[in-house]
Amino acid sequence: MRLKELNSCPRTRAKQCQCENIAISEAQGDSIIAQCMLEHSNTVKGVILCMQSAKGGPTLIKGTISGLPPGKHGFHIHEFGDLSKGCESAGGHYNPDNVDHGNLDNGHVGDLGNIKADNLGVAKFSIIAERVDLVGARSIVGRSFVVHSDEDDLGRGGDEESLITGNAGERLACGVITLRGDKND
Repeated sequence: MRLKELNSCPRTRAKQCQCENIAISEAQGDSIIAQCMLEHSNTVKGVILCMQSAKGGPTLIKGTISGLPPGKHGFHIHEFGDLSKGCESAGGHYNPDNVDHGNLDNGHVGDLGNIKADNLGVAKFSIIAERVDLVGARSIVGRSFVVHSDEDDLGRGGDEESLITGNAGERLACGVITLRGDKND
């Protein structure tokens, strides 16, 4: 176990640490682009892109996820990029402010609300996330996206679990958020 810890990012527990690359991209003043390929599911697949100016501002999160049951599904950024035990090792919602679960505007930084799958099980979404950063100390790079089985109640469920997870249910699929190669790659 100790060897595994030495080979992972101390901030996100991801297999590969990208902290230095985030600092380099920030110093260069480029736009930052990150991506996530969902895995740990036989049916749910998807690609998620995140874009933000290195100077800050909101982050655009867009993607397409297929293989979902029709309807709404909780969609979150989780604390860790450690998927060694599947989606369960991704930890809880990314919550650097130590607040209760909520929605895109109030709650955990990782609370992105719900995505909606159509009758074919495909969810296409575009989210403007004011509190999500790809650069700096609160960067989500190296953390993970998780799509859940149930609708997120946005912290209004009236029970203790609602204030932690939004009662969003099982983790259907997850993936590590990684920096996309720069123009010189």
